[in-house]
Amino acid sequence: MKELIAEAKEKHLAEETHWYRLLRFKKTRWGFWESEVDNKRYFLSKEGKYNPEKELIATLYSFFTEDSIPDGLLHPQCSYPERYHWLKEKLHFDINRLSEVRCERFEVWKKSLNPDSLSIIFASYYMQAPASMFGHTLIKLNNKVNENAELLDYGINYAANPGDMDVFSYVYKGLMGGYPGNFSIFPYYMKVNEYNDLESRDIWEYKLNLKPEEKERFLRHLWEMGRADFDYYFINENCSYHLMEILEVAMPELNMSKKLGWMVTPSDTIKIYMAEDGLVLSKKYRPSLYSKIKYKINEMTEEERTTYFDMIRFENAFLPSPEDNFRISLVTDAVLDTFRYRNSINNEASKKYKDYYDKLLVFRSKQNDEYTVKETFPLSTPPEDSHPLSRVATSFGVSSLGNFAEIRYRIVYHDLLNVSRGHTPNSELAFFDTTIRDYENKKPELTSVNIIKLTSISPYNSISQDFTYMVDAGIQTAVYRKNDETLRKQVGNFDFRFGYSFSNEFGKTPMSFGVLSVLVGIKAQNGKMFENDVRYGANFSLLYQKEWGAWKVFTGVTAQNYQLSQNFNTYYGTFKVRYAFSNRHELRVEVNGERFYEETLISYHYLF
Repeated sequence: MKELIAEAKEKHLAEETHWYRLLRFKKTRWGFWESEVDNKRYFLSKEGKYNPEKELIATLYSFFTEDSIPDGLLHPQCSYPERYHWLKEKLHFDINRLSEVRCERFEVWKKSLNPDSLSIIFASYYMQAPASMFGHTLIKLNNKVNENAELLDYGINYAANPGDMDVFSYVYKGLMGGYPGNFSIFPYYMKVNEYNDLESRDIWEYKLNLKPEEKERFLRHLWEMGRADFDYYFINENCSYHLMEILEVAMPELNMSKKLGWMVTPSDTIKIYMAEDGLVLSKKYRPSLYSKIKYKINEMTEEERTTYFDMIRFENAFLPSPEDNFRISLVTDAVLDTFRYRNSINNEASKKYKDYYDKLLVFRSKQNDEYTVKETFPLSTPPEDSHPLSRVATSFGVSSLGNFAEIRYRIVYHDLLNVSRGHTPNSELAFFDTTIRDYENKKPELTSVNIIKLTSISPYNSISQDFTYMVDAGIQTAVYRKNDETLRKQVGNFDFRFGYSFSNEFGKTPMSFGVLSVLVGIKAQNGKMFENDVRYGANFSLLYQKEWGAWKVFTGVTAQNYQLSQNFNTYYGTFKVRYAFSNRHELRVEVNGERFYEETLISYHYLF
């Protein structure tokens, strides 16, 4: 053993990149090395989390141990097969001096997975649930036996385990690493059912080019990761980050993680995979259940559409009659899909129409007319088409209080005027969107800080019946009058609005009329200029937006009633136009007005 340890030190194995990757060692801001793994059972040395050399020495001792292993536990050779394989290759273990253990449990596990190839899976954004707002990536193990039935493949997931949660606790704990994260393996159809059907998220699959030895290395290290837990941070150490690291162990020549910034998002990692020469072999689009319904509706004639929308009321409970040029199977399949979609959202409501659904299934089994649905054009855009997520902007404007200059910075993610390619249209998810403004002859002011801003504008229709909501919490500037003088002051702000949006989603030219939203909610602000240092009350908003090509228009009016808190009522109106030169460069013009104040500004936005 002493000879092996001496040789390992002489070869500096504890300093090699592959060893650091196996242990997830990263240099801290203080210049020390520390493993990202946060549970002790992954390490064989008490100091293994902080000392790669001591962990390597402890690993060597454990491989050669002749002590009996307690029932239910595995020999270290079997618990750490990639460590064992790599050290054996580097140090040329003498088999005559080593009792090599047969790892039956690992071999059975590996044989059951038996991937022919790997695919990165991206599930699109879902704004109706906190955990799904950022998109998600996982790995699919493509088994050749399941070539024509890929839903039977297995998926590899890294995720947090938050349990019951609300939006605000999820955001706080997700930012602060308050949730444990680990790897899990599951049948792929379970995730397809969750993402495609229950949450109506389109899926993009990217098949990777791995050599046989790389797939073996991937499986060996994946087995080791079963012993590892990590603190989950959705800004950086998240699902996409840890999947990229496990792929770098499998393919040592890759250095993808060095291309990541201090923020890591699922869409950005997809861009990095796509940029690696020869890594991605092919791309596949898997539409959600809701998208499949839209495909079928797009194929229908006016008569077929009328019958479909009559049938999905379900109260009528009728079966269509055969007619010339009427595709009964197309309409019936769309109705059955709609029932499944509604059942995934509200199981109790769907129980009322279960008998009708059963009759439709029997009716559909007797139909033999054929139809073809074109699903070649995606109803969403792939994540690699998305704009960069950080943003800095400079503005110049005129107002009723004088001219001003402004600078804005946003950490992440996306606002309503950004290009929607690669994102959920008409959505907003922003953190620490900060604005500093300088009026002539006045001191610079911290105009606003949106700590979190969430907006989900989903058109209401007879199929989805989704609601629209907006949440804004942080610091905002309030305008008020004092001794006939108009003043501006920063105040704490909380704004929540809820309602419905409308569009021609199923027309001949979908979404061509834009989206109209009607919202009601509450707004509360605190500041010494208010009566009792606070104002609160109900608000009502009417919003409209439309995007076409590089252009987008957003306009709206909001009435705010503060009588309950004995403050003056006020209003706010806005009209904004955006022109995008590219994914990185935008020009915007805004006209904003409220009680006692009006302004017009032009701004340049750079995304990076």
